[in-house]
Amino acid sequence: MFIQPVQAAIGDTWSTIFTSNMAFGDFILLAISLFVLFAWVFSIVFILWWGLLLILSGGKDEKIKPAINTIRYAVIGIVIMVLTVFVFPILWWLLGLNVEQYAKPERIFEKIEQIGNTIFWNSSGWVITPSSSGGSSGDFPSDFSDL
Repeated sequence: MFIQPVQAAIGDTWSTIFTSNMAFGDFILLAISLFVLFAWVFSIVFILWWGLLLILSGGKDEKIKPAINTIRYAVIGIVIMVLTVFVFPILWWLLGLNVEQYAKPERIFEKIEQIGNTIFWNSSGWVITPSSSGGSSGDFPSDFSDL
């Protein structure tokens, strides 16, 4: 039920990220990669937003304390994410569990890069189409001497 609306909303992008014949390990890798990606994005957004509110607080304690606490929690979240990505695979390896195929940091970052390329890039890079209201490049003089 949920897959069809998402597939209709983003077209072929969904089918290249999530396929029906995906192995369980690949699904786990995708889930870990999406979790890491969203956690990083939200942490950075929180730091930027609450940093701006800290700057605009005007020195009022009732505005400074929540901003500093939220920035602190976002930084703690980044530290936990780094530990999760880099330390847990070593811990699982020490316990004798074979999780290198989907929990290795290199594989996670490769999958995040693949997701980003699938969503934001096409085969020739960014798709930029000129607007109908804009002029063509022939409207500008070649030497700009008469500006």
